[in-house]
Amino acid sequence: MPARFHFELDREFVLTSNLEEQTFQPMAAFEYLSVLISIILALGMTRVLSGVGEMLQARCHRRIYWVHVIWIINLFLYLVIAWWIFYRWRNQQSWNFYLFVFVLISPTLLYLASMLLFPREGEVDRAINYKTHYYANHRAFFILFALFTPVDIADSLLKGVPHFLALGSTYFISNALYFAGLTTAAITRNEQYHEFYAVFFLAQTIVISFLIFQVLV
Repeated sequence: MPARFHFELDREFVLTSNLEEQTFQPMAAFEYLSVLISIILALGMTRVLSGVGEMLQARCHRRIYWVHVIWIINLFLYLVIAWWIFYRWRNQQSWNFYLFVFVLISPTLLYLASMLLFPREGEVDRAINYKTHYYANHRAFFILFALFTPVDIADSLLKGVPHFLALGSTYFISNALYFAGLTTAAITRNEQYHEFYAVFFLAQTIVISFLIFQVLV
């Protein structure tokens, strides 16, 4: 048998073996667990987008409230940020069930908040006043949103004290402002406060996103 033919067979065998090793490489723990996290966050995004779609489709029967619209933007932005920063768990080597359940808390809070932000999906022709809906559900919505802050702080600590300290004073000050502002929004029905804080929260989140979360690290 020609030597060249033997060379081609050996080369094909090596390529096939390498392909099989790459194909059957086991999934990393982070990749496996991130699937459920992604699903919950995606459900929250889907609820926000479907709620906006229903608002646009039935705009003749819906009374839009601009503060409610800004909180739609705020919540969607937070869902995106939560998905973005979850990547920082990729270096976690040892996962256990309790850590995984804890990591599920943040996306679950945001998903539940997305359910409260919109009325139950129903007939398009049904008349809805979003201002009435907003103030009828503001307490539960803002309590859920406020709980995200202490969970996020604990989340950062679990990644290691060096990581937590590396976030800097900007992170600590912003979280204090988030928690105080959201807790106040849960307590008060004062329209002027809600109008101010909706805009303030959006501006703060945009600034923090550029200062802390701009790079996927």
